[in-house]
Formats: sequence, structure tokens, C-alpha cells
Amino acid sequence: MKKFIIIIFILSVSLTVFSQSLNKKKYSSVDDIKNRFYLRGGYSTPTWKYYGYTDASELMQSLNVVSKIGANFEIGSIYMLNKIRLGRGARFGINVDYISVKAHVFNLPGSENLYNLFIGSKVGPSFTYMPERGLSFDIFAKLNPVWVGGIYYNHQDFEAGLDSYLGYLQFMYSFGVNIKLAFIMVGFEYEIGSMKVKNGTGDYWGNNADPNSLKTPMPGFNLTVGLSF
Repeated sequence: MKKFIIIIFILSVSLTVFSQSLNKKKYSSVDDIKNRFYLRGGYSTPTWKYYGYTDASELMQSLNVVSKIGANFEIGSIYMLNKIRLGRGARFGINVDYISVKAHVFNLPGSENLYNLFIGSKVGPSFTYMPERGLSFDIFAKLNPVWVGGIYYNHQDFEAGLDSYLGYLQFMYSFGVNIKLAFIMVGFEYEIGSMKVKNGTGDYWGNNADPNSLKTPMPGFNLTVGLSF
């Protein structure tokens, strides 16, 4: 029940800010910073502390990981709180990712892979500094509600069904920075958090560092490039 209350609160705040922005001019004063809508995607990599392992050697030895790779895509906006005056070119804001899709892949020997998939949204406070028109920097922290996430292990000789673990409506967290130059946007983001994911028989993937925990750590790093309007 608490999760649904948090989701409703997040949506209410986002819709309120959005509706207020529609009733304002592009700039309410010469010092205001305009709202920005963006599309971005890029490289997303899982860290070596995935699944509760302590470092690269432990994860590679335990799961026979050969390499790792990933990608992500996001659609979002930054709504500026121009009424809160921090000085020329400095403003607080609310950063909302309406949709965030991410995949992390661990390549194993042969053609076997461990796929980690996430579909969710993000919302949180941001601070923007714009030293001059056309150039700005954002610092942000976000709550990341994951609508659905999971792990799929594509055993090549697996005949009993899909070896997949799924979880729904759970929360992760992230923080990072954006650099915006004209309509180009470059972002650096670190995501942290854990999810409970289980298979069709009710077994959880678990946590290598804590056998009693049902939550699986799934941290990662994103480097994105996109368009900002």
C-alpha cells in the first residue's frame, strides 16, 4: 500500500508542475531558465558488484563472466522552479523521466548470456547552473520506480522452460550530472539499489553477499547522449 501512495504522490507532483508550466511564457523574466524536454540513450554498464559480488574477479569466477555490456533509453523533462531565486543562472528544478528502459548483459562462455532488463520511470530534485545562454549544467538525484524488472538466463540446452526471474513495482535510486550545450545533452548517472526477483516456482535469485536476503543488488552506470529542447 505504501508503494502505491508514493507512486500517486510522484505522479501528482509531476502533473502539477507540468500544468503550471503550460500556463507560463517560455521565459517569465530575463533570469529564468526554461523547461527542457529530452530524448537520450547510450551506454549502460552493470558494475562488478552486481548480484552481491564484491569485485570483478569474484563475479567472473563464480558465473564464468567473459564480458559485460548494456544500453538504455529515456524520455524526460526538467521543470524549472523559477520562483525560487538562487541567483542569476541558478535554479532548482524537478527532473522527471517518463519512461526509462535499460538492459545489462553478462556474456558467458559460448552463446550463453545473463540478461537484466528494467522498465520504469524516475523523478527527483535537480539543480541547474546556466553561466550563459546555450550552456547549462544539472546535478540531480532521483527515485527510480521500476515497473517491471528481471533476469533471464538463456541456457542453450534448457528444456524445462524459460529460466527467468521477475519483479514488479520496486524502487531503486540514482544520481548524476548533465551537460547541455545548445540542443545537445550529455549525461553521467550512477544507479544503485536492489530488487526482489523470482521465478515461476517462487525461488528468488537472491544476494551472493547475504544468503538470507531476497533482494538482488543491481547497480550500474549510464553514459548517455541525446537531444534537449
